[in-house]
Amino acid sequence: MNTLASIRDHGRRGYLSLQFLLGGSAVALAGLLVADGGNVVPSWALAFCLAANVLAILILGYVRRTIIAELDRASADAEERQHRAITDTLTGAMMRGHFLDELKRGVGRPLEPRQATLVLVDIDHFKQLNDSFGHPLGDAVLVHVVKAMKRIFPDGAVGRLGGDEFGIILRDCDIQTTLARADLLLDTLRGGVRHENHTIALSASIGAALAPLHATQPKELMLLADVALYESKSAGRGRMTLFDKGMLSDKRHRRFIERELRAAIYMNELELHYQPVVNSDGSVFGVEGLVRWRHSVRGLIPPDDFIPIAESSVLIDTLGEWVFRRACADLPAFPGCRISINVSGEQLKRDEFISMLTRVLDETGSSADRFVLEITETVVTTATADVLRRLAAARSMGFRVALDDFGTGFCGFNYLKTLPVDAIKIDKSYIQSLSEDEVARVLVSALAQIAQIRDLSIVAEGVETELDFTLARAAGCNRFQGYHFARPAPKEALAHFFEGDRDRLPALAS
Repeated sequence: MNTLASIRDHGRRGYLSLQFLLGGSAVALAGLLVADGGNVVPSWALAFCLAANVLAILILGYVRRTIIAELDRASADAEERQHRAITDTLTGAMMRGHFLDELKRGVGRPLEPRQATLVLVDIDHFKQLNDSFGHPLGDAVLVHVVKAMKRIFPDGAVGRLGGDEFGIILRDCDIQTTLARADLLLDTLRGGVRHENHTIALSASIGAALAPLHATQPKELMLLADVALYESKSAGRGRMTLFDKGMLSDKRHRRFIERELRAAIYMNELELHYQPVVNSDGSVFGVEGLVRWRHSVRGLIPPDDFIPIAESSVLIDTLGEWVFRRACADLPAFPGCRISINVSGEQLKRDEFISMLTRVLDETGSSADRFVLEITETVVTTATADVLRRLAAARSMGFRVALDDFGTGFCGFNYLKTLPVDAIKIDKSYIQSLSEDEVARVLVSALAQIAQIRDLSIVAEGVETELDFTLARAAGCNRFQGYHFARPAPKEALAHFFEGDRDRLPALAS
């Protein structure tokens, strides 16, 4: 029973009883007066009436106390719900929505602007801390950071804007004081937190923007402070940067893409499209998974616009894990086929890549031998011993490794002697010029012979016509991919094809 219903129930029962007693007392007294013809009312009748009135007063007091108690409890419940709605339960900082409301009040209106400073704080390498030491330490770090901010900025409003990102609103605070406090916060974080008898040093990147100097609208002020924060990260992290107009243009665009992409990953707004890879007889060998981002405002954003930006930060690790998880989930749609996924060289620079593969396979119950990891020539030509070790570790788990876009870089034939790969994908520029370029025909034929000796697969990319298909097959390629067979499409659009309905293939290629 909710509070309002409880109050109504108590009130109805209490007042009905009260009305009954008072009414009964009045009726009894009137009856006695009429029966005795105006004579003196007996003492027992007066006693009854008095008792009834006293009892009615007691009931009235009980009802009043009950209603007050219920209202107090309702008020406390409402305050608790409001507190949970505006306060992060872990850290005690403001929730994002409430913080943005405070920011709006802090900067004032365009015609009546107020002086305010917005400071954004992002904990450096927080994901690695969580992965290495566990979520309990991660939570302790978040609490520690908020306590430090509240102590160093006692006059500021502190809010939690995301997993490891916080904001501080300062009113009428000069910039020199803000910079000094930010430096003190950085020093405090470097002092670290205790974990299992060890001190773990922390670091943060900080960006700040001023109202009305830099912006008068809260959203714009937030964006400019974020640009300054991005500048701190680009400059090596662990520092404070005040916004400057020179930071706009390209950096502003890159930071916008990074933030929007991070949100798209966490809100599962990306798409994974698939393009078939076929054998010489046209039967399906596998598919390549290609990530697509359909932005709610900007429409379809090409991978070339957001992949390099993701690679400039650890966001590429998050994106790579999203792609692999989605591919694992989509495996049942492609029975008997392997799924190829692209792996960035930045991912291979960290041992977390192998840990991620192992974790996702365990969590999804998928098998590594159903996947092909595609790497580019650039990864190979710049590979360190650690990168090669991670590739070998992935192959030992059951993954196959393919060298993608061969011919676009500086990867010579000598690399193919020892490189830990299972397939070579020849760049489309060679495949599409086979009919007129003798050098392309020689290169493709030579690669095919090397692949035969090393028991490697040779995939012809960019097959767009029947002639491309015929010449690539004649040159020695044994697998083929391109618009001639099918364009990249969601798995649902390929379902009939993988169920054996080959009539769907020309439609997909059109």
